[in-house]
Amino acid sequence: MFMNMKRAKIEQTLAALPVAPVQYQREHIKQELRQRIQETLWAAQDLSPEACLQEIQDRLLAIQLYCKTVGKTFIMIEEEITCNQFELGGRSEHGATLFRGPSEDASVAICVTHRGSLLHRNDSSWKIYKSAGDINPPGAIECLTNHLISRLA
Repeated sequence: MFMNMKRAKIEQTLAALPVAPVQYQREHIKQELRQRIQETLWAAQDLSPEACLQEIQDRLLAIQLYCKTVGKTFIMIEEEITCNQFELGGRSEHGATLFRGPSEDASVAICVTHRGSLLHRNDSSWKIYKSAGDINPPGAIECLTNHLISRLA
């Protein structure tokens, strides 16, 4: 009898929670992905163009592997583009590597230009983590990380 009352109380408490356990798990995975992508951008921003590109490739592969372990699909398409595509605001003679999700409009993407600019967007304007003068996206936000802020102080 006591165990049934205790079980009923636990079930009642769980039913009253605003977020279902599965939804909580999804939110946790999304938060983890956002954090890992942010760490990737911070780690890559001070590197040479070649090292930056390699860091992005390596870390996105690690994110793919993480997603596989939690049963989530993480699609990453790597393609060579020019800096006048995808609202980057650059010129056609400047090249870049774009890492995007399955949407061909690259609404979610990371871009590393051949000159070393580093940008990211997630269904919004580009955020510039490093500019080498070869891009000028309209409405872009320049991201000063704690790392850069500490160097300015």
